[in-house]
Amino acid sequence: MADPRFSILGSTIAPLIGRAKTMQRLWNDLTKPSPSHLSVVGPRYSGKSVLLSGLAERMRKDPAPYDAVIPWDLGHRTPSFDGAFVLALCRRLGEGIKPVNEDYANHLLSLGEEDYPELREVIEVLADERIRVLMLWDGFDKPLATGRLTRNLWDQLRELASYPSLRLVTATRRNLQELIRSEESVSSDFWNIFDMTPVKLGVFDDADREAVYAATGLSFFEAARTELDNWTGGYPPLFLAVVNEVVEMRPVSGADNEIINQAASHALDKLGEVLNELWDDCPQPAKDLYCHLCERGELGLDGVGKTERTCLAEKGFVKFTRSTLSAGCRLLKCHLRNMGSDTGSLARLFGCAASFRSNIRGLLELWLAYPADIDPRLHRLIQRAIEDIPNYPNECLSNLRSIADRVLDLIWDAEFGPSRAIPSDHIDYWEYTLPQRRDGRPHNLRHQFAGDRVPTSRGLQVHLLQLLTGAAERIERRSRYVSRNTYVLLNSLQTFGDFGQHLDNTSVPEGTAIAAIVSCLELAASLETDLALQKVQEGGGAG
Repeated sequence: MADPRFSILGSTIAPLIGRAKTMQRLWNDLTKPSPSHLSVVGPRYSGKSVLLSGLAERMRKDPAPYDAVIPWDLGHRTPSFDGAFVLALCRRLGEGIKPVNEDYANHLLSLGEEDYPELREVIEVLADERIRVLMLWDGFDKPLATGRLTRNLWDQLRELASYPSLRLVTATRRNLQELIRSEESVSSDFWNIFDMTPVKLGVFDDADREAVYAATGLSFFEAARTELDNWTGGYPPLFLAVVNEVVEMRPVSGADNEIINQAASHALDKLGEVLNELWDDCPQPAKDLYCHLCERGELGLDGVGKTERTCLAEKGFVKFTRSTLSAGCRLLKCHLRNMGSDTGSLARLFGCAASFRSNIRGLLELWLAYPADIDPRLHRLIQRAIEDIPNYPNECLSNLRSIADRVLDLIWDAEFGPSRAIPSDHIDYWEYTLPQRRDGRPHNLRHQFAGDRVPTSRGLQVHLLQLLTGAAERIERRSRYVSRNTYVLLNSLQTFGDFGQHLDNTSVPEGTAIAAIVSCLELAASLETDLALQKVQEGGGAG
């Protein structure tokens, strides 16, 4: 086959086609008197990199208020800790503003990991001199996924972004707030600088498709256009792959249904990897919904979870009417059929290492669905950790501390309320009852729990929970809701999390990461059971 008319995958970013409405939104928000910081959100292969590249090109060609437009690919050579991020930011800024001011550029290029104050001074001077820089942070999911960037960094970036000299556009697969894995980081004001409405990318709209048709120089009959939508759902890589096949066939009298069906059949053989990755990105409940739709034909919207249908809709995998939902994207249907059924015996699903790796994430996602009333933030954190299974076990373990932090916050809210005040008689009881330490020193709990309040140290919080639940030797339970079982599971998670934070160059076996996730899932279920008692009591009191 000759070179395709439209590039889909490759080492270089393809030229932008379509997306006129989206581009105009970006342009308007970035060129108004007080420009916004923006986040672009779209699933894998939706064209985020292509869009940012097109934006950079337009900013450089058309009159725009920016002296420098600096793309930054954070998906490769990803900074994994605060100092590395600051250093990489200085390097990228320095390289980008060289044509504008070489002195400032050279100064930035000379800075190190600890030189944030000097970086801030440069941004401040640029603002004083009315020099404006637009940075495009592609693949911003990757540094967030490490879980090792701290609130201190986000607060620093918030400070930089407050200057009119710097505007940011990020590109991620999910909304930024859904990607933050640290309970400490989520409270940073950095996330509030972005426009409340993310720039969403998904399937091509009608104007985008018309732009593709026009670029081919071919005629597409109306019925053929409908058939093309049935095959691809309008999702960019699928849509363009079939159109490429049509161009290769060179229909003299225009593309009709038969041409589209032939082109789709040819494209299907080449899209296996893309379809696999798009399918793997779907959580198991969304996969189950799609398979159910393929069997049933359609379902009423009232009986379908919003999260699942949104996940499928953004990839063009489902079709909507006013009140029903049906399976779309015939390419995916055929691909799944060719792969064989997704259900079957345990031996087929988990009987060998390859099958185990392919199916373990789905099993864990189904397990996550069991707790019916799990805290939404806790649910998102566990879901993000499951997504690291089985390919990124190190990242999975490094983010477990955030799950432990969230669980502890929920526990203290239930047991002690907003004040986080520990009843004084609890501490008196523990001081009197605890067995003498081996070294003969007093326990000195009042020092550990200064001011009779929950300490900030995670280790001391786990120790407090041990005492509160009666898990320590000779200690009676004093907790109102939280059980000893919850403490045991949280303690194990704390151990996994400590391991994940001190890996150095150690590779975590995927089995260890899976064991940690199982602990997370059981912890969520145990906590739900514990806190159900609180809801019953509060409900009874209110009645």
